[in-house]
Amino acid sequence: MLNIKKQLVPQNNKVTAFFPINTKDRKDVFDWDCVLGHFIKYCYRKQISTDNMSEFTKACKDAFELKLDVPEFWNEIESMYFQNDELYKISPELLLFKAQKVQGNSSNKRLGDFFLNLLQDFYLKEKSKTKLNFIENEIAATFEKFTITGSTAGTVTDKSKEAAYLPFLSEQFAKDLSFLNSKPKYFLNSITDFLRLYSFLYTAQIAINLDAWQQGEPTPKKCYFIMDNEKASEERTWVKEYGYRQLARNFEKVFPYLAMSESIQEPDTLKQPLWKISDSLTDSECLEDLNIYTKNFIDNRKLNIEFQPANSSREALKNLLSLSVQQFGKSESRYDVNVNYRKAIETELCAHFIQNRGRAGRVLVFNQDYVLLLTNLAIGIDREQLRFHELILEFEARGVFFDKQSQKVLVSFYERIGNVERMSDSGDAVYVRKTV
Repeated sequence: MLNIKKQLVPQNNKVTAFFPINTKDRKDVFDWDCVLGHFIKYCYRKQISTDNMSEFTKACKDAFELKLDVPEFWNEIESMYFQNDELYKISPELLLFKAQKVQGNSSNKRLGDFFLNLLQDFYLKEKSKTKLNFIENEIAATFEKFTITGSTAGTVTDKSKEAAYLPFLSEQFAKDLSFLNSKPKYFLNSITDFLRLYSFLYTAQIAINLDAWQQGEPTPKKCYFIMDNEKASEERTWVKEYGYRQLARNFEKVFPYLAMSESIQEPDTLKQPLWKISDSLTDSECLEDLNIYTKNFIDNRKLNIEFQPANSSREALKNLLSLSVQQFGKSESRYDVNVNYRKAIETELCAHFIQNRGRAGRVLVFNQDYVLLLTNLAIGIDREQLRFHELILEFEARGVFFDKQSQKVLVSFYERIGNVERMSDSGDAVYVRKTV
């Protein structure tokens, strides 16, 4: 049995594992620049020995003045690289300086830790190979003297405090990050969009998979999108039933389910997802405790529900999850808490992928920039192109689904930008190339 508390007592609702949103979060709570620095620290397992940019700047100045015939040229270098964001374009690892701004901001740290947990044990072992000029090489060499590297999680940087809720997505995340690392300039230009994309994909897939906790390890569930320049209509069944409406229905379970999951696990242990807890429950060990907890929870929350003891541990867990949702019902005092939580999910993690289409209502969309990013990630490191059908399967492995109508729009888009090749007159064999 996995980490089930020995003493189950109703407590305040809180979520500190598997999701980065807090009940007090409101619009624009995250500074993605700060989050990016935090992520770089984790994905390279590196720290910098100073949080003082001026100290690093002085070290660079000293290094250049030893090598330059005209020491005054330093002023030009400082203007070129240190008085704007050009410094961060030298190498992805220099983004570590952005991590220093994270300190003291709990919301940015939460989102940074969310990506750490998505990484699990993966990190980038190989340094990205960037073509640099003399000045940039000197800055990069000086920077290396300020870095502390640790190959073991939990030494130089933190270690994940939870098991993977969506192992399939963690696997894709690691693979796609490796691809970005192989293209340093593309990495620098795309990394924030990459993190926004995966924070949304995770949000969508955990919301849809939460209710499937009795079915074992999660798999990519249908979640349908359209292109942002595409017309939406009520007649498109897949988009209507398995698009935004599906997410909206499931967003209301995210906080109640994860709060209940956390409440039954021992603190200061590796947090386990509901589907793993379900697999480990035994009636002989915990049925009685879970039934007592159910009754106490009903009493503590003053719910107008008659207690019915469960006949199995899984049934007891199902009852507890249902009660956790019911405590946020419209007639309950906690109703607004979950309403605001759902709003924060949409505004902070999903806004780039949701549009209001008038009579058709809200739909999930991909704009052209995100389509190109997803396309390049899906084709990956070792391939230059993919058959369109295989590309669609790679999208679906990441939780992105398009119906036949949207697939036609996708092909037209690829043809317009010139990264598609037809290998037969019939048009059946359509290959899509990377753009980097």
